[in-house]
Amino acid sequence: MKKKRTTQSTVRNLRILTGLFSVCALIFLALFAAANAGQAVRAAGVMRRAFMRVTPQGVSQSTEIANSKTPSVAASIAQKRTLGPLGNTVWHYDDPTAIADGVSIDANNVWGAWLLSGARLTMHAITGNGTPAWSFSSFGSGNSGVAAAKGADRSGFMESNAAGTDFRQHGFTSNSNGTPDWSFPYPVSDPNLPASSRKVATSRDGSTVAAVVSDSVTQNSTLYVFDANTGTITRTWTDPLRMNGVALTDNGSKALVAQDNRATLVDTSSGNIIFSVTGSGGGAMMYPISGDGNVFAVGGFNFDVYAYNGTTYTRVIHLTRASFWFGGACTVSHDGSTVGTFGSNYPAYLSGEVYLFDVPSASMLGSYPVSGTGSYQGTPIGAGSNDDGTVMAFASWGTQFHDWPEVMVFNRSVQLIGQINFPGSAFSVDVTTDGQYVVGGAKAVHANQFGSGGRIELIQLQTSPTPTPTSTATATATPTPTATPTPTATVAPRPTPSSRPRPSPAPRP
Repeated sequence: MKKKRTTQSTVRNLRILTGLFSVCALIFLALFAAANAGQAVRAAGVMRRAFMRVTPQGVSQSTEIANSKTPSVAASIAQKRTLGPLGNTVWHYDDPTAIADGVSIDANNVWGAWLLSGARLTMHAITGNGTPAWSFSSFGSGNSGVAAAKGADRSGFMESNAAGTDFRQHGFTSNSNGTPDWSFPYPVSDPNLPASSRKVATSRDGSTVAAVVSDSVTQNSTLYVFDANTGTITRTWTDPLRMNGVALTDNGSKALVAQDNRATLVDTSSGNIIFSVTGSGGGAMMYPISGDGNVFAVGGFNFDVYAYNGTTYTRVIHLTRASFWFGGACTVSHDGSTVGTFGSNYPAYLSGEVYLFDVPSASMLGSYPVSGTGSYQGTPIGAGSNDDGTVMAFASWGTQFHDWPEVMVFNRSVQLIGQINFPGSAFSVDVTTDGQYVVGGAKAVHANQFGSGGRIELIQLQTSPTPTPTSTATATATPTPTATPTPTATVAPRPTPSSRPRPSPAPRP
């Protein structure tokens, strides 16, 4: 009898334990689901989309911000290295909420500027696995921009809060470990012109940081010049014409300011204007300049290159093409020997062409046409070059169906030697001084789509990069359209791209 009671008690205890286990399991699943739901809402958070709008005065980027309680559209991203004929993916770093709006690369590190929820500065070792060594943000959301010195360990970082009412400038080195070496709060407020990488520059020698900001109250824009080591303001220059971007010479002695459709070269020690010229249309852009300041490019509805002749600057290259915009992706090599632009047909931006020029001879080296379909704009958005112009990279939003790589890399023969295929739109690109590495920053989905999340990806070019050997692997330099090698304002004839063999982009992984 005692044994039977014991057996019944054991069975009852097992039932109780089984019931408790089931309850605990349900509680765990509920907590897990809640945590995932919270993560999904966080991942959705703030979303953004952008379009390029064309006006008679130029092109402007129209941005829309929205909040969503459902996860944003995100692409499936493979987490593996890929080796192909057009470069090796060294690493990539993904963020679920922030967009990699700006990237800058020096000899050892990649610097990333992120926007939206999770806006911040990140620093990644080139030889690492992509995980940031450290990061920094004052606000946790908003906009930011970064520029690293090519020949020194120094970086300038600009950020603005989500409301556009608080702008700050910081100085860093790779050893700052997430704490600024110095900071400066700008006395301006402008929700329509937030911080971006186009608005900050760091000289190659690391001595100078320059930035441009606008004030919606005074309607003025100001160029600030800082001692990069201490943050001391060494010069300011204020003008009522809006400033969109800035570039510096090697030693920081000259700043090329993009003011709507005007390029203004400023002496950073005196604040005097060295030279200015009216371009062919204003927009969201910056004008690139060579290391010595003797060559610079002005993009717009035309692409114009100016060179110093010992007395003043004269126009040496002029390119125009009906319904084309050249203002989004222009670059000048450090030595001033080579310039390039990625022009695109607006307003759809579904066809375009990369052009490279030799500056001393004012001759076109060749061109590379692209075309696509779909409802998304394939807008060119950034460019970069190595020191001697033998490696030039161009970034674009890409098309709905990824008809061309979001980042394309060319040699001086205008052969495609590298590419980055982002799941979404590229927003920025940069190249190391030796041309060995190319880095791109992107959004997880297309720029025209509401969404969030982003990626920074680093590729290493082959030692002797050549296109994949196929029957159509040779890109022939096009002798036309002819660039006008004169400083006059005569409009050059419309270029007629000829049909020719060109290397096909490698298949997307």
